[in-house]
Amino acid sequence: MLEDLKNLQNNALAEIGKAHDHDAFEAVRVKYLGRSGELGKISEKLGSLSQGERRVLGQAVNEFKRVVSGALVSKESEYVRSSGPRVDLTLPGIPPKAGHLHPLTQFMRRVVGIFERMGYEVLQGPEVETEEYNFDLLNVPKDHPARDMHDTFWLRQKVSNSKSEIRNPKLLLRTHTSSVQLRAMLAPKTDESLARGRRGETRKSPVRLIVPGRVFRHEATDAGHETTFYQCEGLVIDKGIRVTDLFGTLKTLLQEIFGSDVKMRIRPHYYPFVEPGFDIDIACLICHGRGCSVCKQSGWLEMLGSGMVHPQVLRNMKIDPRIYSGFAFGLGIDRFMMLYYGVNDVRLSYSGDLRFVRQF
Repeated sequence: MLEDLKNLQNNALAEIGKAHDHDAFEAVRVKYLGRSGELGKISEKLGSLSQGERRVLGQAVNEFKRVVSGALVSKESEYVRSSGPRVDLTLPGIPPKAGHLHPLTQFMRRVVGIFERMGYEVLQGPEVETEEYNFDLLNVPKDHPARDMHDTFWLRQKVSNSKSEIRNPKLLLRTHTSSVQLRAMLAPKTDESLARGRRGETRKSPVRLIVPGRVFRHEATDAGHETTFYQCEGLVIDKGIRVTDLFGTLKTLLQEIFGSDVKMRIRPHYYPFVEPGFDIDIACLICHGRGCSVCKQSGWLEMLGSGMVHPQVLRNMKIDPRIYSGFAFGLGIDRFMMLYYGVNDVRLSYSGDLRFVRQF
């Protein structure tokens, strides 16, 4: 019986060698290893043998299964490798999709580049600000609406003691980047993010600086307003600075971005940190002055708040207003970007929708 099993194994291996497709491999498997196959017929005879013969024949049956199954797997793998699609490993792979800068970042860099060419220094500062720098030193009075809980995101500091919990709402998410201008003028020049120079010194006039960054306002959102947006504020202080210098600077900025034929309008406006103050409007580039949801049907869009630095703010900066004067301005990067690209809803910039971002 062992000799019969050996001959059966040789026949199985020979047929495996001649098999040339999956159907042939399956036919060999069923013929020799299937439930009613040749091996099964031999296994049925184990019951009629003595214990010693059953042990010897059982070992031979297991060896048959191992050899024939192994030969089938090896032959099928060889067939798959030879018949499957060939891969040229020297060909370049599929390049990964590269991202790109968000349109707000692109436009921020564009604006910063314009001011850098005009000789301005670029500063950064904290987004969580104190009431002193955000309001007090900028001449914003205690009863100003901006200090209301419904207009500003105030942060509550919790300090626990043995009696009760003390809440101290003196920190806030900055409502503008003007606070960094104060920090730049008052902080010692040890903070490289705000100042440069010898240690222990504070920045002195003349200065020309801009502060781009993210700001926060507690307000309802619509096509032209968001709770989080980007600003770029500027400050110029020197002897003999006049309001015409302000208008010339802003006109240069607007023409650099929107072209020499941009229509600009100047309106008086009250800001507590400047005197006098002005709003700078341009004709809406989305509706071309006809009126739309972005310009609130007026045909004009407020682009900049500006003015001559208030004497009290200069004094808060440790600068003598009898000797020096200056101007300040603040522009909304989001609104500039919307007009430049023809975007009609500021909320698209923060939607996370790649269909919007991939257009720029």
